[in-house]
Amino acid sequence: MSRAWILGLAAVIAAISALPAVGRYVLDGKEAHALLRVDVQYASPKGTSSRRLVVALGGPVYCDQVAALSRFLRASVLCPDYGRDGERSGASRAKRVEDWGDPAYLAAVARLARRMVAGGRERSQLILVGASYAGYAAAELAATHPELRPRALIVVDSFLDLRARFRALAPGQATRAEMIQVLGGTPAQHPLAYRRRSPSAHLAGLASAIRHGMRFVDVWSVGAKEAREFSGAMCAPRANAFWLRRLSRLLHRPVTGYVTHLQHARALWDWWRQLLALAGLTTTRYPLPAAAYRFRAGEAIHAGSYCRAG
Repeated sequence: MSRAWILGLAAVIAAISALPAVGRYVLDGKEAHALLRVDVQYASPKGTSSRRLVVALGGPVYCDQVAALSRFLRASVLCPDYGRDGERSGASRAKRVEDWGDPAYLAAVARLARRMVAGGRERSQLILVGASYAGYAAAELAATHPELRPRALIVVDSFLDLRARFRALAPGQATRAEMIQVLGGTPAQHPLAYRRRSPSAHLAGLASAIRHGMRFVDVWSVGAKEAREFSGAMCAPRANAFWLRRLSRLLHRPVTGYVTHLQHARALWDWWRQLLALAGLTTTRYPLPAAAYRFRAGEAIHAGSYCRAG
């Protein structure tokens, strides 16, 4: 191991040891679940020090999505998890409780990420990656904490608006019940809470991060199975396309989105090198099997860039 890598590791350990300061939930006057749990994995290239940190939110299931990508980048991996989340594998889905944009939780994640990228002799490159829920969480972190100045934000088969995601869910569906539990009700009952926890409400933050060098790669599938399984939640106009057009107004230039017909999250599982190429982090001879659509303020959203509920 290099001396710089050891210094970086020491900084990470110091940062994690300070986690009690991020706070805990208090229910009925009693201390409950910790706000933040952390799983940190390390890549240790021989004779070198990786200056990249991949952050994947949502817990162990979503952290697995970035394993191959992180190994290729020889990056350290930070996997924050909401304290109330009990999902550790697909078999424990019933115990899942995600944060759904909890500002206190994301602030704690941002503090830890800042400490980690500042460790060692030179600043690390921060890369936020996620598919499905983890893509939304990564986008909300980048949008509400543009001071992190990520090198890249890669969002796959996800959504930028929490209200649109909720409306696509059928009554009794597990994700719907989870959102109601965490946010205290439906969008009709708590419209401001749902709005404030949506990247769509913080497009200025995304624009700021992009102006400071962040590459935003937003990829979604309009395949028939995707539209049917999620009732269009990840590919309807207000999942991504509508908001990229709004983002273009803030940036005063077109914003590109990438549209596939792949199965849910396969763009991250199977085409991660192509995603990294779109983010400017590597090169590849084989492009992502996607159509690139340019979204511009004042122009109609191209019909091929979205789906209808299945």
